[in-house]
Amino acid sequence: MKLKTVAIAAAALALAVGMTACGGSASTAASSTASSAAASSVAASSEAASSEAEAASAEYTVYNTTGSKVTELYLYDAGSEDKGENLAGEGLADGESIVITRDVEADKQADVVYVLEFTTEDGNTQSFDTLHYEVAPISLKSVDAAAGATAIAFEAPQK
Repeated sequence: MKLKTVAIAAAALALAVGMTACGGSASTAASSTASSAAASSVAASSEAASSEAEAASAEYTVYNTTGSKVTELYLYDAGSEDKGENLAGEGLADGESIVITRDVEADKQADVVYVLEFTTEDGNTQSFDTLHYEVAPISLKSVDAAAGATAIAFEAPQK
């Protein structure tokens, strides 16, 4: 839709420039009107795109597929000493999920790197330290299942 609006504005601007080249006071008035309309349309399009970029939140739906209760769950900035609050609260039972959202200014979202760390009731702690600003399902794995590349999978569990 935005692309269509920008295309219409560009066409109106091209028409206005073409009419101005032909001369005449009527065409000059028409080109001024068309130029103003095109500029307004482009400005509105830019403002809408900017608002949408600012409104984008990172959202992680975290599923506990460890086979154990998750007693601690943290999502914090990579390199930070402060893990923040325990997002598991009273605990996240096996099969349960939680949605975690984060909001960062649009121009800083590309630079965000989070650490997702969790501990199960049997004392095993695992982490994934290169989580980016995105919308993603995340399944926490047991220590045995995580023997591969990572302690998480970017997928919702199969039912």
